Amino acid sequence: MMAILKKLKVEQMTLDNNCLQALSRVYIAICRQQGDLERARLLSYNILKEDFPDSSKLLLLILSVWQNIFSTQGPVNKAMQAVAKQRAKGDVLNCLSAYLNWEKNPPLDISSLVSSFLIAMQQSPKVGFRKSNEYGMDFNGDMWELIYAIDLLCSQQPWSWTHNSFIRTEVWPVMDKWMKRRRGQANIPNIPDATVAGVMRLIGYLGQQGLKKESLVAVRNMAAVMNQFLQQAFQEGVPWPVQLSAVYAVYDLAPSNPKGALETLHVWKTSVTEPIPPEASNCIKELETFCERLNSEVKNL
Repeated sequence: MMAILKKLKVEQMTLDNNCLQALSRVYIAICRQQGDLERARLLSYNILKEDFPDSSKLLLLILSVWQNIFSTQGPVNKAMQAVAKQRAKGDVLNCLSAYLNWEKNPPLDISSLVSSFLIAMQQSPKVGFRKSNEYGMDFNGDMWELIYAIDLLCSQQPWSWTHNSFIRTEVWPVMDKWMKRRRGQANIPNIPDATVAGVMRLIGYLGQQGLKKESLVAVRNMAAVMNQFLQQAFQEGVPWPVQLSAVYAVYDLAPSNPKGALETLHVWKTSVTEPIPPEASNCIKELETFCERLNSEVKNL
């Protein structure tokens, strides 16, 4: 299974379509034999997220092997169906509609789903933190479902929509309200710490999409906001799980300004008193190595 995944990841754009389809079906068949629905769903998610060639047809062939992939009713399932419907054409669309009963229960449009999932991050009683040896504090499955679902949906939209219509008008205001509430504005609705931490991780993920679409200036501006927040987080008594989410968001946005991100993480590291979890330490070490290599290359020019 690992060999198939590696080949799909490395050669997805160069493999013959018949080979790509055969490998995917074999992988799903093994998942079905082992009863591993989560691995099958993850491959289906990646096929859509990474924009595999003929992804809607590939998804249809996967469903013909194991239709249970869409048996769960969580946010990721809804997101995958919305993306598949947007991409599918002709006979593939008709077959997917029959398999997934879209005539009676059609997927919502992408913009409506994105907004509803962001609201769920703020209002759902199920989302929250859980302890993690690797990350210090992590999110529970319900929060990650929402983050991954939004990430997938936004990856199918133009970056201008993601940045202007979603990040600027819906995502940043959540963080702004949380900060104003902490600073004493009682008339601001309460936003849970887990929500703002999830929003920060989401900003990191969406920023990586912006980098792939070569929108460096916009991502650098996003990074500047997160850098400033993290530099002030300890002095302002920001809860530890929120600080850690900011660390990982700064790291995700670091390619837009590596030196600025590393400086921010060093400031944070020297100010905190809590034990720094392994993953946060790894992020700092990787950035240190990258910046050292970058400086060396500049000197050799």
